[in-house]
Amino acid sequence: MIRLGLAALLLLALGLALFATGMGERLVGKVRLWAWRNGSTAFGQAVESLAIPARDGTRLATDVYLPEGEGPHPAILIRLPYGKRQYPEVLDWVRLFTPRGYAVVAQDMRGRYASEGTFAPYPHEREDAVATLDWIVAQDWSDGKVGTVGCSALGETQVLLAAERHPAHRAMIPLGAGGAAGALAGRASYFGAFEGGIPALASGFGWFSRVGGKTPDRMAGATGDPAVALRTLPVVDMVARARPDPTDWEDFLRRFEDRAYWKAAGYVDDSDRFATPGLMVDTWYDPSLGGTFALARAMRKTAPDQHLILAPGTHCNHSGAARSGAVGDLPVGKDAFLPFGSLFLQFMDHWLKDGPAPDLPPYLYYMLVEDRWREAGTWPPEGAEPREFLLASGGDARSAAGNGKLLPAAAAPGADSFVSDPDDPVPSVGGAICCTGNPEDRAGPLYQDRVEARQDVLVYTSAPLERDLRIAGPLSARLRVEIDTPDADIVARLSDVGPDGRSRMIQEGALRLRYRAGFDHPRPMTPGEIAGVTVDMGHIAYLLRPGHRLRLTLAGSSFPRLERNLNTGGMNAEGTEGRPARITVHTGTATGRGSGTDSGSALTLFVLTE
Repeated sequence: MIRLGLAALLLLALGLALFATGMGERLVGKVRLWAWRNGSTAFGQAVESLAIPARDGTRLATDVYLPEGEGPHPAILIRLPYGKRQYPEVLDWVRLFTPRGYAVVAQDMRGRYASEGTFAPYPHEREDAVATLDWIVAQDWSDGKVGTVGCSALGETQVLLAAERHPAHRAMIPLGAGGAAGALAGRASYFGAFEGGIPALASGFGWFSRVGGKTPDRMAGATGDPAVALRTLPVVDMVARARPDPTDWEDFLRRFEDRAYWKAAGYVDDSDRFATPGLMVDTWYDPSLGGTFALARAMRKTAPDQHLILAPGTHCNHSGAARSGAVGDLPVGKDAFLPFGSLFLQFMDHWLKDGPAPDLPPYLYYMLVEDRWREAGTWPPEGAEPREFLLASGGDARSAAGNGKLLPAAAAPGADSFVSDPDDPVPSVGGAICCTGNPEDRAGPLYQDRVEARQDVLVYTSAPLERDLRIAGPLSARLRVEIDTPDADIVARLSDVGPDGRSRMIQEGALRLRYRAGFDHPRPMTPGEIAGVTVDMGHIAYLLRPGHRLRLTLAGSSFPRLERNLNTGGMNAEGTEGRPARITVHTGTATGRGSGTDSGSALTLFVLTE
């Protein structure tokens, strides 16, 4: 039998022979991954597999990659739920850091793959990560300095560890890690599983059904068509219908309003303090982008050495737009490329090896359409001023064929109504969508023509712009809303309408109306009540050219990205029958009952005044 290392080298030789073609390059990558998963040393340093005890004795499966040369060495820690020998990102970090003299420690989270115990996101993360740092510091090869890296769950565990302020945790690089935010700065996103109090259905179901197993014997994912499963009710039983073993899906849905549950689960809240310098990276169309901004602000209060890079792209794909030349339907220029590997090495070298500091501002963000990186010391950036556009119409703003307008000044009072039917939800087209099981469900800024043609979507459009409009900061829609049911959802979307009349999404957000006074203060709507609500529409940096128009659309759903509201006011996830909701948006200058303000419904954004 050919030894594993020799077999890998033979396959590598074949790949190199074909390297002139794209097929050869892909083959080399696949061979490298296969060899690594099977324990070959042909593509890197030898690995030592260990079991590190947690504080309660649970053994955590760990691989240690030591660099060449005499120690002691600083360490890079990666903790993950996806399998330390299955997940390609681990190999990428090993290949980046070990040649630079770092020991890389990769560990399966509790209850995942080779580690003992029972998994949950994330009640054991802080204590297990602290125990692992204690173990690393005690090793002969360790110099006592540890950095952490990784995207999504691999980034979230870094942030939770940073809240423990372990003295050995000298630097972190969390990518796409906004899911670590819990009841933070008025948010309640927990694992990125909620948006405006609405379950992020497609991504939540996709994650728990595929990788939500709680013990090492349950690592296989669900079978069946996710796109079909997403339409079934009740939502609370959706994952159980896809896989027989228990997950945390049901608790996530039933206990959204239980602050004590989420506190025990370890998510970051306003009581946490930080000390670890951080280089955070996210993209404009990451589902947890709002959580990333909230975490960046919270960490900077006590750990000022924080940097946040905002790239074009989607979740954990911060270089994808630069490689492909587009994100969604929006072209992206070649200047979108950043040498992330070099930046990451320089950042770790500075904090773990006393090397020079990378030249990074607090915020480095990519301005879409302008195709330019910009620097800022604050967010919104210096020079960005809030600007309001009031909603107005002659009484019917339904669809793009209606007469809804965005105006820079006050307008006559009016009202626009539409019916949101959970049996016929408005489809999700682009945005921060993933995991639907349908390859046609693309993420990012997509054209909204088929959505804006619907009669259950209100459309408000500005006059053509006379000069460049650079948006940089958070977006929000302040609305005066009336419904004839105890509850409903509002989905607000900002778009760029070109001179050709086509409307391309810029960003969107949503709110479940029962949470209009706060996520721990649910309150049903009263028929006839006009409620003032604010819909958080996320963050963006985007240039609109002269001749283009801003457009705000309002709907009652975005399915399957978000759970449908059955509009009954009950426990939505347990419902099987819904009812249509008539939603009325009061526009123009507010007057009369329930207004509470002199301003009407409005879109608010931040504009760079340069």
